Amino acid sequence: MKKNLLLIIILNSFLILGFSSNIFAKKAAIVIDFDTEEVLFEVNADTRNYPASLTKIMTLYIVFDYIKKGKLSYDSQLSVSNIAASRSPSKLYLEAGSSIKVRDAINALIIKSANDVATVVSENISGSEKEFAKLMTSYAKNLGMNNTTFKNASGLPNRAQLTTARDIAKLSHALISNFPEEYKLFSKTKFTYKGKTYKTHNKLMLSYDGADGIKTGYIKASGFQLAFSAVRDDKRLIGIIFGGDTGSQRNQSLKIIMDKEFAELNIKTKSSNKKIVKKEETAKKKNAYSIVVGTFKYRNNAEKQIKLIKSKYPVSTKDKISNIVLIKVSGKQLYESRFENFSKKEAYTACKRLKKYNRDCFVRL
Repeated sequence: MKKNLLLIIILNSFLILGFSSNIFAKKAAIVIDFDTEEVLFEVNADTRNYPASLTKIMTLYIVFDYIKKGKLSYDSQLSVSNIAASRSPSKLYLEAGSSIKVRDAINALIIKSANDVATVVSENISGSEKEFAKLMTSYAKNLGMNNTTFKNASGLPNRAQLTTARDIAKLSHALISNFPEEYKLFSKTKFTYKGKTYKTHNKLMLSYDGADGIKTGYIKASGFQLAFSAVRDDKRLIGIIFGGDTGSQRNQSLKIIMDKEFAELNIKTKSSNKKIVKKEETAKKKNAYSIVVGTFKYRNNAEKQIKLIKSKYPVSTKDKISNIVLIKVSGKQLYESRFENFSKKEAYTACKRLKKYNRDCFVRL
């Protein structure tokens, strides 16, 4: 109940702040199904916002692509310019005239979100950060990110650097799809460079069941942002949120939204699954089984099916509880017609009897 109330508050705040403008909406969110790319949740997903350090996802995408094409290797040395060394934090405080390996640069971008490293990468690939930003925008267009323009490699403030929640979802999806091995680096929680250990900024990844990446972001003009991915029961969802008032508020808001979408797909947390397993151990001794006699787009059709089965096949449903259950399949809401309170043997016997009369039926625990 508390989660539902909090979700309503989150949605209301998005709606109030978001729909006042067709161009900018600081607060925005989207959740997509990785496999189908279906949008499961969205608020202000196409309004333009500052990407902040989510920009570095594209910087990393290009690095991975250059490695794949043989233009870079993980051991390539990247030279540090005066311009790169002067970038404002977050940074590694690289010294002008020094160099950094590509593998260390990747870890620094993912975990430390180092702005000096982003400029180092851009200058070594394109000669200047301005030219690299053009390359980034070109990559974005090729990925279908039609509402995105990049102006630098780090996400440091630039009024012309804009994107949308939907475009960042597309970028996150493309990175995971096209570079699955490289994407595993996003699950790292710390790395050590020159004797100093840096810890991830992605705090939600440390606590969220199934989380494995990808990137946080913040500048004052954008608020706190997060591109996020989690896998439960082999189902990956990608969630993007813009405009958090604090890092913790951003994390909690996206957690609630992601939990809601997993739940609507009938996917529970591992801890919940453990409880279910314990229940299943005793369910065999109790009347915990149900039979599903139909799945429908509309509730009234599901109710009609219940009445039909009751009237025509009373032997199969005698003393059983009828129920209409809302489920979600591939993002679509459907209604299941069920009869409950069966033992395992009774459930399979009932379904077998109904199938003799060409009625659809299957057993649920």
